[in-house]
Amino acid sequence: MTVHELKDRCHEINKPTAFIIDLKGVHGPLDARVIAPSGAEEQAVVQELDKGRCVVRFVPRENGRHLIHIKSNGSHILGSPFQVDVGREETRAGQVKASGDGLSHGMTGQFCKFTVDTTKAGPGALAVTVDGPSKVQLNCDEGYAFVYTPTEPGDYLVNIRYGGSTHIPGSPFKVHVEGLGRFSVLSEHRDIVVESVTRKSTTQKYAALRNHDSDASKITASGTGLKKATANKEATFTVLTALAGYNALMVGVVGPDIPCEEVLIKHIGQRQYNVSYIVRERGDYHLIVKWGDQHIPGSPFQIHVQ
Repeated sequence: MTVHELKDRCHEINKPTAFIIDLKGVHGPLDARVIAPSGAEEQAVVQELDKGRCVVRFVPRENGRHLIHIKSNGSHILGSPFQVDVGREETRAGQVKASGDGLSHGMTGQFCKFTVDTTKAGPGALAVTVDGPSKVQLNCDEGYAFVYTPTEPGDYLVNIRYGGSTHIPGSPFKVHVEGLGRFSVLSEHRDIVVESVTRKSTTQKYAALRNHDSDASKITASGTGLKKATANKEATFTVLTALAGYNALMVGVVGPDIPCEEVLIKHIGQRQYNVSYIVRERGDYHLIVKWGDQHIPGSPFQIHVQ
């Protein structure tokens, strides 16, 4: 089965989109559904052209990546779900606005705040990174209010990208931080990625991905990092998602006092992930592992850190 005119064309919001499928070895009626970036789902139109070929039509209502699920007799055809990107990344990123003192100056030990308005850009992935002399805890609240706290003086860079690798206007922002601490030539990095959904108000919220053809109960996890860890040393475990469908793997570590500094998730092939984390203090922790918005079997795990 071959899909034509899908990735090479520029698809636009609120304008009809169509692509042709060559059906080889596919029998029975086809059902096509479109999953928008926000999770909204709608039926697509499937029309037979001639023997062995049909056209799928739909009208995208949002910017961003759409998933086209095409099934025959209840099962996905080869290659489904297909990806369709709507809108140009640079056009969407140009509509994003950021404001706040945290984009220009700050003091060590104090909150640096800024907000990001994606209302006019439509749904998409918003990626924010902070690079500078010290590690920062970067948090995002509802409405895209970002907060970080520098602990060392110096110059920091706040990078804000939308819909991929495209910077929004003004990014990267240079932030000069004054106050107590030691100036350092080293650079630390922190990032956060959130997904926006369509709203009519002036702010947007981020939401978990909807579960489409996803079953967290079919995930298996193994490794010593699911049971115990040693302070200041890397703990690891693996997660196998081959039978769980499509969704996002999310991992978090909740401790008694100081938050876990870093959690790394790496896909190593065949729907298997290596996860590593480092905690700095001894005590009892909770390790949360989710597939979309569902806990995998055993989550949250009880971790004792020696």
